[in-house]
Amino acid sequence: MPKRAISIQLSKKERALLIENTKPSVQHRFVQRARVILLADEGLPNEKIAKRVDLSFVSVSIWRQRYAKHGIVGLKDKVGRGRPKRITHDELLRIVEVACKTPKQGTHWSLRRLADELGFVKKSRLQQLLRNFDLKPHQSKMWCFSNDPEYEQKKADVVGLYLNPPKNAFVVCIDEKAGIQAISRKIRSIKQGQPEQKNHEYLRHGTIDLFAAFRVHDGKVIGAIEQRHRAIEFLKFVKVIHGRWGKSKRQLHIVLDNLATHEVEEVQQWLKKHRNVHFHFTPTHASWLNQIELWFSILQRQVIRRGSFDSTRYLGKKILKYIEMYNKEAKPFAWCYGEPLKI
Repeated sequence: MPKRAISIQLSKKERALLIENTKPSVQHRFVQRARVILLADEGLPNEKIAKRVDLSFVSVSIWRQRYAKHGIVGLKDKVGRGRPKRITHDELLRIVEVACKTPKQGTHWSLRRLADELGFVKKSRLQQLLRNFDLKPHQSKMWCFSNDPEYEQKKADVVGLYLNPPKNAFVVCIDEKAGIQAISRKIRSIKQGQPEQKNHEYLRHGTIDLFAAFRVHDGKVIGAIEQRHRAIEFLKFVKVIHGRWGKSKRQLHIVLDNLATHEVEEVQQWLKKHRNVHFHFTPTHASWLNQIELWFSILQRQVIRRGSFDSTRYLGKKILKYIEMYNKEAKPFAWCYGEPLKI
């Protein structure tokens, strides 16, 4: 004769707590266990409870006993529930060792190739282990650091201009965006349920060079389109900047990169004649210190990347029109200094 089921009698507080654990947000197995106890409190036998909650008779009996002995804590999983881990410590070390090495054939590991190479772990399990170790053999990133012997001095000079600019002076960032391609392609406009589409085929109509200057304190931009970016074009553009912002007694501090055209004899002679103009060079491989690079990124995203241009002339007009529109609502960048990662 089967044993009589343990009697369950709940207080109002206990019942409310169990009902709280039957909400949709609670894991299904905990909902089942809470319902077992609630139905037992209503006097239902284990056979009927098993059918109502979709559990076996034995499971219903176990959860009923555990609740009677330990309360709601007894409905939790025991520590160590589930299949024990089969990956040994030595095997974990082996996974890390192989994942961090370059394969003999190829440049990097894919998840499947790494699992085949190891031989003792499945792909799904390997993916979890690599995630736990924060190892990503399928990814790569570029890095560089400046080898400029005057790196610290140049960096401090440029950062100082941004964070504490001289009084009665303009700080201007200048650079060239060379080789902008005038590409034309067919583009289909955005429709409901479809993004903008562009044909994979395109026609290339040549390239142009953009000289641009960014005034740090208010975000205003001056641009000039040229076919080449030699010292002649650079000096011509600097003269334009000086004519706009440097004719008064105010000092003009210009932040530049280390392109050779910025230091030719003609440019140096011009600087000697204009004592209110001062060049400040960023360290080598540190163009990220030049704020004009931030503006070039905006231009690339908003005008060039998704544009279609049937001539270099049209591309140049489009860029200059964008600069005119940009200056109407120009704002200075909320710039802060952050050293890039050095490896």
